[in-house]
Amino acid sequence: MALTHVGYIALWILAILIPVQLIIGAMMVKKSGQSAAQYFIGGKQLPLLLVFFGDFATVMGVGNFVGYAGKGYEIGLTQLWMMFGEQGTKVVFALLVAGVIGRYAYSTINEFMEREMYQDKWLRAIGGFCMTIPEICTVGAQAIGIGSLLSIVMGIDPTTGIWVASLTAIGYTVMGGMWAIAWTDLVQGVIRVVVGFIFFGVIYWSTGGFGGMHAAVVSTKPQLWSMGSLGFWGALAIFVGPLCGQFTTQAWWQRCFSAKNAKTAQRGFLYSAVMAMLMCTCSIVVGMVAYTLNPSLARPDMAFPWMLTNYLNPVLAALLVVTIVGADMTVSAGRLNGAITLLMMDVIKPIFIPNAPDAELVRYARWLTLLGGVGAVAVAFAFPTVISALLFGYAFIGGGMFFPLVLGLWWKDKSGRTYVTKNSAMASLFLGGGTAAVIQGVPSLLAMTGGGIVPGLCVSLVLILGITFIERSFLKKRSA
Repeated sequence: MALTHVGYIALWILAILIPVQLIIGAMMVKKSGQSAAQYFIGGKQLPLLLVFFGDFATVMGVGNFVGYAGKGYEIGLTQLWMMFGEQGTKVVFALLVAGVIGRYAYSTINEFMEREMYQDKWLRAIGGFCMTIPEICTVGAQAIGIGSLLSIVMGIDPTTGIWVASLTAIGYTVMGGMWAIAWTDLVQGVIRVVVGFIFFGVIYWSTGGFGGMHAAVVSTKPQLWSMGSLGFWGALAIFVGPLCGQFTTQAWWQRCFSAKNAKTAQRGFLYSAVMAMLMCTCSIVVGMVAYTLNPSLARPDMAFPWMLTNYLNPVLAALLVVTIVGADMTVSAGRLNGAITLLMMDVIKPIFIPNAPDAELVRYARWLTLLGGVGAVAVAFAFPTVISALLFGYAFIGGGMFFPLVLGLWWKDKSGRTYVTKNSAMASLFLGGGTAAVIQGVPSLLAMTGGGIVPGLCVSLVLILGITFIERSFLKKRSA
């Protein structure tokens, strides 16, 4: 493919943006290296602006632009179910959870669960290891999307695009940790909101507004204007998977632990949820419009880049390309940092080096970030589309971790101790998450069930309740 006019302009902008992000990372080396808390959660000092843009820029990445538009092109308004599960859940999280956990300065979900619920370092370590999988899958999903985008607008081989964007994110994350991520998220988030809404506005007006889009979609492929094209079980799977997966994602909890206080965490997540829901819906509609204009694209994920190259003037289109490349970097950096935080603080530190000084922990974390980034790029070549990578990660961790976390938080006795036992939580993690992952990863099983998350949750709930009641009944008999 030849370099397009839009790609040529975007290339020059990226030649400035990439060094700027690396410079930000370099500027944060000293501050992030002061302690493990500074590197992983910014010393619990992030103000509202950094919490809001830190979360928004982390969740509204290339997957939510390119991936959501691709699913709009493929299944239309049915993709709204995934949006409600993925972003709508954040409203509930903000109102019921963020304000509570924002009081704490833990590094990970599993540390919180160990200290506040289960008092078991092995459950913490296994949970931390398992939770790196969806984080790495999300980084891989961003790489898939950026490969599709750059192959169309710049004529760059997708593999090259994946490596360039991923290595940049790895670079400034290695250097600056949470502080570098927070400041690059702020820069990228502002650009993303402004340029993204300009693009959505251009598409809206050029297609005759809501009425024009509706008429075009219905006359071309009516099922795109339905929220039931996948059937009940298919819609349930793409709703519940992201709901459970996002609720247990390290990125959300880590941002709450980074906020300077509980109120800042709650407000940041609530504002981010509203903005992300609006922009994801717009991306779906862009994909639907793309189908009416060009129903023969080689891959659904090409819908968004095809629209921007054909409906924006070259300068605005180039800015949007740069915005999405930046989105890839910020999401990749945030999720990669989350994955390494989990490995370092849940597995390596408590099990292997419990008395290691902070300087040593940060040094190990930087090396692990390099290795984790390479693993994420490998993920990008293992999945066919952006959304398939995201749904696998959501199914695995949502199926295993959702009920141990939620029931552990709210199912308590009069003294405030959780009823859920550590053995039931361990069984849920292995068998609930494993069931969901196997079904999600085997095409024939996926076709039968619509997704692995619902069977995984059923297995998890039965194990949590069954083992907890058996253990507590046995303890009662012994005490009697």
